Amino acid sequence: VLGRRAVMEVLKSDGKINKLLVAKDSKLEEILKIAHEKKILVSKVEKRVLDRFGEKHQGVIAFISPKEYKKFEDLRFSEDSFFIVLDRIKDPRNLGAIIRTCEFFKIDAVIIPKRESAKITETVWKSSAGALEHVDIVLVDNLSKTIEKLKKKKIWIIGADINGERCFEKNLRGPLALILGEEQKGMRDILKRECDLLIKIPRRGKIESLNVSTAAGILIYEILRQRTYDDRKLFK
Repeated sequence: VLGRRAVMEVLKSDGKINKLLVAKDSKLEEILKIAHEKKILVSKVEKRVLDRFGEKHQGVIAFISPKEYKKFEDLRFSEDSFFIVLDRIKDPRNLGAIIRTCEFFKIDAVIIPKRESAKITETVWKSSAGALEHVDIVLVDNLSKTIEKLKKKKIWIIGADINGERCFEKNLRGPLALILGEEQKGMRDILKRECDLLIKIPRRGKIESLNVSTAAGILIYEILRQRTYDDRKLFK
């Protein structure tokens, strides 16, 4: 994990850091203080050593244990359940940005398929600004079957689609899963047919679509905004 913010997030969480590499001339008092408290091995090296791992290290690199994927059986369900399902999101930067948004809004879990999807990499860690450490990532064999399982748990399935209904005009309260597909093709037709409702973000300009991570943020906010009508405690 490269960069001060990402490393700090891992330090603050329960993620296991095996070792820190720190540039000799870096001023990282807070990071070093926490590392000392947690008895993490710290090696001070020349900047050129860190450069071998990438240019955006900001003077610190953490070597961590791999992020553990969750299983469907690990999910917890309630009347306020809110899951994000990602269909064929292959760009690790988009995946990381979506995970960052999900942590910000405290989404219960992000569900991704084993095939045709970005997996957890250093790029995802960096793009999530460390938020990945706080978000459950559920890896499944088949999204269609997973949606069937969600429905059996009384989870409402909502899909983001350019031909859907205006999101601001629909009732989006209740336990739900929001499906987001890749930018170019959207979600697959087989998943659209599984949706209880298709929604879109109404536009004013000429561009027909948004980056998937941007769209995710808008839709997640709108869903949670509707819930705040009854519970103002959802937001700090």
